[in-house]
Amino acid sequence: MSGSNDSAPGRTAGDAQGAPVLPDFYAAGADLATTLPSTALSAVGSFPVGRADTQHLLLLADDVAVDEVEALALSQDENAGWVGASRLQVAPGAELLGPWDADAELRRVLELPDWATQVMILDCPPQRVGALPTALAGIDPLADAFPLAQPTGNELLALTRLRAIARRLAGGLRLAGDPEEPGGRTVPVLVVPDPERSTTLTVYSPVWIVPDGVVALAAPVARGARLHLHAERTSGPTGLAAIPHEELVRLSQAIGDDVLDAAWQAAERRRRVQAEEEARARAAGAAVEELRDGYGVVAAVERARPEWGGIEIRVQAAEEVPLAVRGEAWARDGVIAYQVVWTPVDPADAHREDPPDGVRQARSAARALIEDVAGALLAAAGGVAVDDDGFLVGL
Repeated sequence: MSGSNDSAPGRTAGDAQGAPVLPDFYAAGADLATTLPSTALSAVGSFPVGRADTQHLLLLADDVAVDEVEALALSQDENAGWVGASRLQVAPGAELLGPWDADAELRRVLELPDWATQVMILDCPPQRVGALPTALAGIDPLADAFPLAQPTGNELLALTRLRAIARRLAGGLRLAGDPEEPGGRTVPVLVVPDPERSTTLTVYSPVWIVPDGVVALAAPVARGARLHLHAERTSGPTGLAAIPHEELVRLSQAIGDDVLDAAWQAAERRRRVQAEEEARARAAGAAVEELRDGYGVVAAVERARPEWGGIEIRVQAAEEVPLAVRGEAWARDGVIAYQVVWTPVDPADAHREDPPDGVRQARSAARALIEDVAGALLAAAGGVAVDDDGFLVGL
């Protein structure tokens, strides 16, 4: 079987039970499952092995309750939930069936890792577009599983959501990947997302903290924290106009022509209004001042290790908030987002699923610093913290 990893990250080597050791802010995160009534039933009967050739599987360890899968699905889509016995809707037209117990024999037949003791089937019609561009190969294990025709639409949405769930629960995916040749048998691909890859934390709060206040909060844990207010002017097209045509086509197929067109028109309207206001101000002899609706604070991950990059706190009013935040009473009157991100020397390092040891060490140090900074912001501003998959975390 192809795969990005042989064992789930954070699991003890040689531990057949596969007890996950998740990042601290996951282990201490809000347990949504405790607030939800369980309507699931365990799947009855033996696992339908034949379906594994054509459908994707979610793999879980034995310490994961199916209610946790439901809670995370509800954090991604307000329409998620149980639609029948052992049928959990995770996206429009996409349901998880199960779970089934995976014994040693089933793990052998499907070539699953030892920690995978539960299996759920993704029931979703395939939706595919063009082949994976050569330049994008080797970056995303999920995309690499489909070199001949990339998932799109509901299938891509469901797989993206399942990968986020697997990352949070220290699980994995067994993908029914593209055949080696058109018309051949699918090639199973094991994808085990690394929980440590999730470095970004965002604090959503009703409170605006002035720039100097954020510097003061960050400085005790991020030495040398300073404001980053310089606006860098870009040359050439920006925004949607800077996206290559082929990528716009893929984006249109993923989100719909109407959504993309509306975003494009809204951006053009804002650009025209701004240009007209500046022209009127200059004609009247008035000074044109830059208006800021946000700011940044930066710091090195470790000043003695410049190759580790830095972190950035990006503060602005949130136009959209994750579903997990919308239920907060204070979220109805405007929300401020304090996003804390790692800025490695090579921006690509922030998105690697399986980085080399040096990058992994830098990422681990950045994660620890980001957690401390986000914790300080949360204590001062209140609100809630979420990871880059939009799931609530505890700090």
